[in-house]
Amino acid sequence: MDRYQFEDLVSDYIENNISMSQRKQVEAYLEENPEAKQKVESVKQVMASMKSMPGVSTSAGFMNNLNKRIAAEKEASSVVKTARSFKGYTPLMASLSAVVVVAVVMLGFEFMPEGSSQATLSPTMAEQQLDDLPEMPAQTQDSMLAESEDDSTDYDGDIPVKSNFNDRIQLVGDKRP
Repeated sequence: MDRYQFEDLVSDYIENNISMSQRKQVEAYLEENPEAKQKVESVKQVMASMKSMPGVSTSAGFMNNLNKRIAAEKEASSVVKTARSFKGYTPLMASLSAVVVVAVVMLGFEFMPEGSSQATLSPTMAEQQLDDLPEMPAQTQDSMLAESEDDSTDYDGDIPVKSNFNDRIQLVGDKRP
């Protein structure tokens, strides 16, 4: 038995509401763990103090009034509160969104460079260099391959000779001289 199983069975052990096999397991756990004995005594004291407390009495119509109040709360929560809205925004959220948009536009104008009210396009250095290159006739990859006279599958070169390195290689467990 571990600590969590013991803690689940403490109150039932005290009130004698467990089977004999569970009772033996709890008692074995108590013998092995002295701090568990303190836990049992603490729970006994709490249970005794709860039993000695005076009972609380309510009026005769308490349950009836409580049920009516619960029903009223359920009904009130089911009614959707409608507020005037603009495109799904409440007036507060719509005004805050408008303020944010205006602030972003104002900051955009603040950080815009002076004297450049309209964007001007000037060619970059790379574009200027591309303009200086001579124009080549456009050919596709397929047409360039079709014009080639060489057959890439023909190989007239010498086949390399494989060398025998057995006499030069000595392995760790090899007994050769």
